This record gives sequence, C-alpha cells and structure tokens, in this order.
Amino acid sequence: MQTSDLRQAQDFAKNYGVKSVTYGPPGTGKTPVVNSAPRPVLLAVEPGLLSMRGSTVPTYVAPTWAKIQEFFTWFHSSNDVRNFDTLAVDSVSQICEIYLRDNPGKHSHGLKLYGAMAEAVGDILHKLYYMPNKHMYIIAKQEIEQTEAGAGKKRPYFPGNELKVKTPHLFDAILHLDYHVVPGVGPARAFHCHSAFDAVCRDRTGNLAEYEPPNLTALFAKCMTVSN
Repeated sequence: MQTSDLRQAQDFAKNYGVKSVTYGPPGTGKTPVVNSAPRPVLLAVEPGLLSMRGSTVPTYVAPTWAKIQEFFTWFHSSNDVRNFDTLAVDSVSQICEIYLRDNPGKHSHGLKLYGAMAEAVGDILHKLYYMPNKHMYIIAKQEIEQTEAGAGKKRPYFPGNELKVKTPHLFDAILHLDYHVVPGVGPARAFHCHSAFDAVCRDRTGNLAEYEPPNLTALFAKCMTVSN
C-alpha cells in the first residue's frame, strides 16, 4: 500500500450507492415500489407478479437456486448491467427458502444445511453490498419476534439464526413499509426509517425523516445528499 492509495471517505460513499432492505406485511406494495426506483432491474423469486401488471421494469424470474445463481453470474459479469442503476430483489427471504428446498441432500444434518444456506446467501449479499455504482432494494418478508418483555418486534425474516444476526449490518437503510400514522399527514403508506420499540429500522445516512414516501428515486437521492 502507498499513501497515494488513500482517498477521501466521501468518494467511497458516492461511488457505492444506497444499499437497502425493505420488509413489511403482505399487501403493502413492497414489489410495486420497484417502479419508482432509478433505472431498475428486478430479480423475482417470489411466485406471482400480479402486483406488477402494467410494469415495464426488466425482470428475471428465478424459481430455482440454479436460476438465481445464473442471474447473479450475469449481474456481476455482463456489461449490460451498466444500463441499470438499481437492483431489486423480491425477496431475499424466498432465496433462503429456495436454497433449503433445492439442496436437501447437501448435508445430512439439518443444522449444517442451514449453515450452508447462510454462507451461500451471505456471500450473495456481501457481493451486492460492495458492488459500486448500484443502489440495492432488497425485499424481505416480515417476522414478529417476541422480546423478553413479551412484546412483538417486527424485523426482516431470514430462516435460521446466522443471517438474522449478520445481515442487517450490511444495509445502509432498513425500511419498514406499511400503513403508518404519519405526523401531520395521518394514516398513510410509508417507509418507517427510524428504529422503534416495535420495529427494526435504520438510517445510516442520518438524512431520512422518521417516515418517508414510498418513492425510491427520491429516497436514494435524499440518502446521497451531503449533510451540512
């Protein structure tokens, strides 16, 4: 290493884009939000795309682990990917389930299979996190985890324990999409961006309000703004 290899931290921030995961209950429109992203491409592994009827977003349907691997091989190697600014994945929870379904004989012990799944999916997410010049809109299913106090806390769903602990740290934003009571607005469909007693959320940029409209182009631009 040479001193000339050093660069300003802001250069890395600007070059890597916003890496986000969004979760929420069924029917809140997590997939259609992809239409609001800057130049998106969609990897669809969930069954059915009825909510995207009329959408022109380029989409690859991958119902098997082999198809998922095929997509990511293309995404990391093809020059065509420069035509897209945002990768949307619907959903990472289902990718985990597909791995477990398609690789039942890979390990005789169930815990080893879950460990292999965590390693394989974790590798995918790490590569996406460090991919330059791309925003990530990763959709996850919602689970409600019981706290020691007996209350339920909403969070992104990952099978097993390893990804549940490690994966949230990879994302700049963890967004809970639902119908919230937004101050000054009332009940509205919105991203909840700040952590709360009943939901896991994060805004690593510090630029987002507690609630943001479900518009990814506006949200990514706000995240990328340099705060004074």
